[in-house]
Amino acid sequence: MQYLLWLVVGLAVAGCAFPRAPASLPPTSEGYVAVFSGEMPGGLSQVARHAWIVVNMPGNSPRRFELGGGGGRDPFEYFGHGEVAVHGVIHYEPAELERKLSCLEREQRAYREQYPHYSAIPGPNSNTIVDYLLRHCDIHVELPATAIGRDYRGLIGASVTSRGTGVQLETWPLGVKLGIEEGVELHLLDLALGLHFWPPGITVPVNPGRIGFDTDMHRDPPQDPASGSRAHDSQTEHVREYGAVSLWMWSHYAKVLDPERASNVQHLATVGINARAAYGKHLGYGVGFDLEGGLGIPTSFSYAARLYPVGLVLMLHENTFIGLYSGVGSNGVTAHVPARLELPSELRVEVDASSYVRVGALAKIGWYPGSSSRRGGSLISPFADELLLSAFVRLGRAEACGCGAAQGRGYFLALSRGELMGSAWFGANFGIEADFGY
Repeated sequence: MQYLLWLVVGLAVAGCAFPRAPASLPPTSEGYVAVFSGEMPGGLSQVARHAWIVVNMPGNSPRRFELGGGGGRDPFEYFGHGEVAVHGVIHYEPAELERKLSCLEREQRAYREQYPHYSAIPGPNSNTIVDYLLRHCDIHVELPATAIGRDYRGLIGASVTSRGTGVQLETWPLGVKLGIEEGVELHLLDLALGLHFWPPGITVPVNPGRIGFDTDMHRDPPQDPASGSRAHDSQTEHVREYGAVSLWMWSHYAKVLDPERASNVQHLATVGINARAAYGKHLGYGVGFDLEGGLGIPTSFSYAARLYPVGLVLMLHENTFIGLYSGVGSNGVTAHVPARLELPSELRVEVDASSYVRVGALAKIGWYPGSSSRRGGSLISPFADELLLSAFVRLGRAEACGCGAAQGRGYFLALSRGELMGSAWFGANFGIEADFGY
């Protein structure tokens, strides 16, 4: 697991997934089915994708199966302007291709009868229908983890995977996928974290949806040399009027140094989302929340939920701030660490080192009143039950969001040192961070 952690960090720095093959399609004289996805526009570009299917019948115009995409004759065209990935191109003989086309048409009608409504999260949405068609027509192509909605099965449901080598059980907010090629994947509020067997890699809830080997083909978005300067000018000239928001979505791994003291918990692997907000031009009121879930090793479920209704925030410049937040929550690891009431307080600093680099740090103290197993467990703080220290760096361009706000977003890597029942743990977070000054 230690070697795995360094592999994750190394690949994250190197660019998440490799090799990165350029996208191309067979000539139109060949019959095939191709599965695509493109990055969602704006601030969703790093955490979400939109999928579609193209059927090429020689001698006929390509048929496209898509919900709300608005694509034209170009198979790569869609409503966004980001990177497009080709997840699979399968050739069929003419008779079999006719059967696949008939199946897609029939199952598309069946899908619309079964799911007449639309819901962006958790589904059914434009990715749900593509996954549905792939499974019901035996087109064995897997959508990426960031095609949010691909795992929607209703309130509760089970099915084979789209690749056809595994099964999955889904509820909302939790789900699990097991497969010979798909590996082991946990879903929390549509965020995916897992170990992918083939191609080997780690499934994460940020684009391209994996860290490791990549068998997809990619077409990068067209470059606009002027866009960078316009984004920078909009960012630097914006005057904050109300406050700021910082949003994080991440995957996390931690190694517990003394498992015996931590009720035999050895490793933690989770996904999560948190937010911090401030209202005020200079000194303002702050609120926030944390939501996290995943795996503990030995086999268990790790979870945490915190609400910070009280905060005091010093606004520095546009999106940057120093905030002190306090609230209430609970966390635990099933079969190992019992869930207990937590009273957390957090000091957080987020500043922009440049137009492309944002750095920050936080210190969080947790108190567990009424829990003898978790009280007084801090190794370096005499007045805390558990202490978390973390520092991060985010790389990404500052840009205008089109909503009258200053915005920065990008991928971040954080290193953390925390405590659990008297044992220290060390971990790393990889994900995306977006901040707004409005």
